[in-house]
Amino acid sequence: MNALDVIIGLIGFALTLMVFSYLLGYNFFFRAALYLLVGISSGYIAAVLITKVILPLLIAPIQAHNGQFSPLTVVPLLLCLLLVLMLFPRTVSAGKLPLAFLVGVMAALTIAGVSRGTLAPQLLSIVNRFSPSLVQTDGEPAWGQILEAVFILLGVVAVLFTFHHRTHLKGDTEARSGLVEGLSSVGQVFIGITFGMLFVGFYTTALTALIAQLGTIKDFILSLITG
Repeated sequence: MNALDVIIGLIGFALTLMVFSYLLGYNFFFRAALYLLVGISSGYIAAVLITKVILPLLIAPIQAHNGQFSPLTVVPLLLCLLLVLMLFPRTVSAGKLPLAFLVGVMAALTIAGVSRGTLAPQLLSIVNRFSPSLVQTDGEPAWGQILEAVFILLGVVAVLFTFHHRTHLKGDTEARSGLVEGLSSVGQVFIGITFGMLFVGFYTTALTALIAQLGTIKDFILSLITG
């Protein structure tokens, strides 16, 4: 093991101990490790944006556009400059135009992505669950598939009713009907199960990363002892 590998290993070991020091409280060492993580991540993202986005997609088209200068290539640069002016109190209003354009484009892309990538496949999968080829086996009802399809349909409808905000007046207060309230309660159960599964997935991922890091530290210590 050369000197560079030893230095890198010691830095990684020290940072790991600094992160683990959070078990003793929100102390200086944990804050230092957190600041290093945020600073290095910010610097890396800035470098990627400059080399992969700003230079090739913003500056390069201005320098050469089929051998001729095109005024349209300056528009993105002007919008970026207007957006930068929002950093200064006196010129905050100048950034409203590019910000509105950015929010509008992102909203359109999000709505289109959710509609085509989530809602439509979800609805089609529910409809396909009730296909005769799935709910029947040799002409006989496949009760297992039928129950699964009904259960999925119930879950989707109940979750939608959970976010049902329409109310009707009942005396001096606003209340939802008993059916809506019951479906909302069922939907909350489905949402709770979903969040539980997501938490298990995050916890498993974090635990896997921890095991891998501990294995790396163990190999580093063994290489120091045996080397």
